[in-house]
Amino acid sequence: MKIQLEKIIYEERDDIGYIIINDPPANKMTSLFLTELSWVVSNYVSVTKARGIIIHGNGRHYSSGVDVEQLRELVSKQVCYDDENNLVEFPAGHKQDRNSFGLLYKMGIPVISAINGFCIGAGLELAMSSHIRICGSGSTLGLPESTFGFIPALGGTLRCVELCGLGRALEIVLSGAFFSGEEAEQFGLVHHVVNKKETLAFCEKLMNFILQKDCS
Repeated sequence: MKIQLEKIIYEERDDIGYIIINDPPANKMTSLFLTELSWVVSNYVSVTKARGIIIHGNGRHYSSGVDVEQLRELVSKQVCYDDENNLVEFPAGHKQDRNSFGLLYKMGIPVISAINGFCIGAGLELAMSSHIRICGSGSTLGLPESTFGFIPALGGTLRCVELCGLGRALEIVLSGAFFSGEEAEQFGLVHHVVNKKETLAFCEKLMNFILQKDCS
């Protein structure tokens, strides 16, 4: 089975479902991508008969995160505050996007992210919604939202604390700094760093091992 939308591909092969971020070269998470992801997760991934899910980007990068200018425009038009400056209304699709990331996190089957190139912002939040993260050498990770006046809003702050501890998570979120895959492994954000040419193949082999298949 293969479902090809404009910004995302979902297919199932040999008991594994593949969520492919399909907007190269940067694989930005535009509003359209997030809408398509929510639809795929709700209608296919959440009811899949596959025994595991692998998420990866098409091309050199996992994802460079959201389109910042698009996000600024969305926030300026759809975020509302009351007279005491309390946030009372989020962008219309925000809850849907958080839910789709949360559904992946709560899946009863293994979800693995194969990270290559840039994995930043919402891209890293999506990767942190996976149960296992394998990172290719030379990758760049980070949560730079604070440098644009935002904070990670798709569950990334909480998951960063779970994975790295409060102190390191505060540093990552508030500094907005980028770091390498090797540093991410030290922080606890990724489980293993492999040759960038072998990232997806390693994830497939790992998934087969988890599913107790023949990995030879």
